Amino acid sequence: MLNDLNPIWVDSPEGVEVAAATSRSAGWLALDTEADSLHSYFHKVCLIQLTADGANFVIDPLALATGDLAPLWEVVEDPDVPVLMHGSDYDLRVLDRDYDTRIRGLVDTQAMAQVLGEPKTGLAALLEKEEGVVLDKRHQRADWGRRPLTRSQVAYAAADTAFLGSLASKLRARLEELGRWEWAEEEFHKLEQVRHNQVEPNPLAFERVKGVRALRGRARDRAFTLFEWREAEAKKLDVPPFKVLGAQTLVTLAEAPPEKIADLVKVPGVGPRFVRRWGGEVLSAVSQPARAPQWQRGPRQPEAAVVVVRRMKRLGVVRDEVAAELALDPGLVCPKSCALGVASREPRCAGTADLRAAGLTGWRLELLGARFIAALADE
Repeated sequence: MLNDLNPIWVDSPEGVEVAAATSRSAGWLALDTEADSLHSYFHKVCLIQLTADGANFVIDPLALATGDLAPLWEVVEDPDVPVLMHGSDYDLRVLDRDYDTRIRGLVDTQAMAQVLGEPKTGLAALLEKEEGVVLDKRHQRADWGRRPLTRSQVAYAAADTAFLGSLASKLRARLEELGRWEWAEEEFHKLEQVRHNQVEPNPLAFERVKGVRALRGRARDRAFTLFEWREAEAKKLDVPPFKVLGAQTLVTLAEAPPEKIADLVKVPGVGPRFVRRWGGEVLSAVSQPARAPQWQRGPRQPEAAVVVVRRMKRLGVVRDEVAAELALDPGLVCPKSCALGVASREPRCAGTADLRAAGLTGWRLELLGARFIAALADE
């Protein structure tokens, strides 16, 4: 089945116009993107896959000017042309960031599967279950920014949209049977609001490296200094930080800093090539590390914060009960941010209007509203 996809490679403005016109004529399209986040520091959209009217297009944005893609964006921004995607959150953010494009008429098959309570909501698992299609996983970690791509890579990319139409149709039928299609539509509308947000610099980002939180004193300082050096080098080379220095190697160097090049080359994860390129810089970093920023201990929680914690526990019990009854993930039934909005409201939520103002709306309000109010009533 995968061999019959016959993807159409698009690297010209005329090809984009054909893909856009085909989508407009079909009245819907399936869309996906591939980025090079595993292979670059400043990741970018490297492929745009599109399926419409039985044709599978694989668009090469690296060969096109930004304006060449305008015909496609006109179609996906039209709410009358449904856009089928799977796990669209990341794609929506990068399309907003790189092209200022916002999808309208979104239908997300992963959101549909989550509302159905599917235990596995990845595309490969769903296609195998619903369509009997087994995706080729050889290219999951491919560098999509390299050219030329092989025929099998292009076919792999095309498969991400080729079967979404049939999959969405089957999942919708099941949702309608359960009376949950409107729930899924609410999820689609929320996803349509997703935007790219610039991440603010975090001085404690180095503590995300596995093993660093256990370090103390000068070892923690060395970890911080190595992390900052690694980030700077990764930016200069436009490669992921782990390709400069692996996480475990960073922790090892912080814990037991070598004093000589001969000692450095013996550290697991450090080879002769690394030493030739960065040996002197690393020895300098671990011998004279900068002072790592410290956690700022906040003031003791006021009574109001303690009340919120108590409410969160009560709401969590209700949420978990409802999730178990419906065989849904608790985080889907009521995300933590939503529960926190309800728990933080003062005076406490005593009615539907209060819950709605606190951020509990739609199908979640229908499911949880009365039980949340009851849980908070005996405060």
